[in-house]
Amino acid sequence: MKKFLKIMLCIMGSLLAVIVVFWCCISYAVNYKKTTCDTSVSPNKKYELTLQAVGEPDWPFGSASGRLILMEGKDKISQTDFELHNDGGSITSNCWKVTWYEDYVEVILSGEEQLDERVNLYFDGLVDMQQITEEDEDYVTGEEVDEGRVIQEQSFEVELDHWGKVRFVSYLPSDDVYKEDVSFVLTKDNRIIYHFPAFYENNSTENDGIGTFDSVEVIGFQDIDGDGEKDVIAIINYVTGAGPQGMITRKSVRIFCSEDNDFIIQHNLMDEIMKNMKEDDISISAICDYVTLIETDEIYDGYRTIYQQYFADEGCDFMISYSASGNSRVILNENEKIIEILVYDRLSENEKCELYVWYRSKKKVDGSWNISEAEMLDIFAYNVSTKDVVSSGKTSWSATGNEKYYEATGEK
Repeated sequence: MKKFLKIMLCIMGSLLAVIVVFWCCISYAVNYKKTTCDTSVSPNKKYELTLQAVGEPDWPFGSASGRLILMEGKDKISQTDFELHNDGGSITSNCWKVTWYEDYVEVILSGEEQLDERVNLYFDGLVDMQQITEEDEDYVTGEEVDEGRVIQEQSFEVELDHWGKVRFVSYLPSDDVYKEDVSFVLTKDNRIIYHFPAFYENNSTENDGIGTFDSVEVIGFQDIDGDGEKDVIAIINYVTGAGPQGMITRKSVRIFCSEDNDFIIQHNLMDEIMKNMKEDDISISAICDYVTLIETDEIYDGYRTIYQQYFADEGCDFMISYSASGNSRVILNENEKIIEILVYDRLSENEKCELYVWYRSKKKVDGSWNISEAEMLDIFAYNVSTKDVVSSGKTSWSATGNEKYYEATGEK
């Protein structure tokens, strides 16, 4: 009997041992076994990142445990554990997207039951992990920047309202569209998060007569509309490629005004600038001065009103220009020999009228001229309240003007 009991105890002990070993094996496989799912190597072959599954997903539709291991050669830089909610699915190579940068590697972890998660593993051992909100989805899914198309000298790190710190990129045309124009984008971490609106249909200059894109001359970030937010101004050069003057570059302006999470292209303002500004004078500062001039209604309205009443019917031009000191003037007539301009001078003594001087200057052989050597043809008084214009008849500062001019201005 005792012998039988011993045999039974041995059998039961063996069964119990087998059960314990089996349970331990199951527990290890479910909770601790590490399975390499995928690896990624940096472009310079210096670093390697491994994606591991730790155990099995919680039954029946629980999360799966994973691990990211960043190595430099045989040295471990960092190890990061995470939980992936993937509707009970296991961690696989489809769960991550890896992008290598100069000083870190970015991993986007994706699961069916969670927002995507961004993990930045820096080569100095630091790790930054954060959930990507719905507002950041465009950033996650945006296309990668083609560095071969980036115009480096006209691309800038900048902080913009509603966007934060971004990289503004001037983007060269691709070969996908005939006569494709330059384009502009905002990027974060080498991904495009915003495309600025195109000026031409299909972003092609084929049917617009401006020619072929040549270069981006300059980019400016200015609050041009006075709403307290930075807008974007671009000056672009084009060539027609036809005739003896075909390879001479011609300027064109783009103005994008910030509005919430968007930029609106200012067609009317751009058209007015190109029509009313001398091309050689177009610059970021001159554009800002011109917009300020327009907003300073009294001075700009004076230019316009005098032009309409005295010069429009004579076939004269209306071209805003600026002196070296930044003072505005309107070019009325210009050829190889002479230039005629209308220049704002000052407010009249009675503070009712803005005064403008009409000059004509002969050009030198090299085409240069100096306003100090110009001939005065008239002085006009523009009444701000009544919008009336009075011609003084003065052809020099010391000359006597007509009585109507003195009555309007209070000048002596």
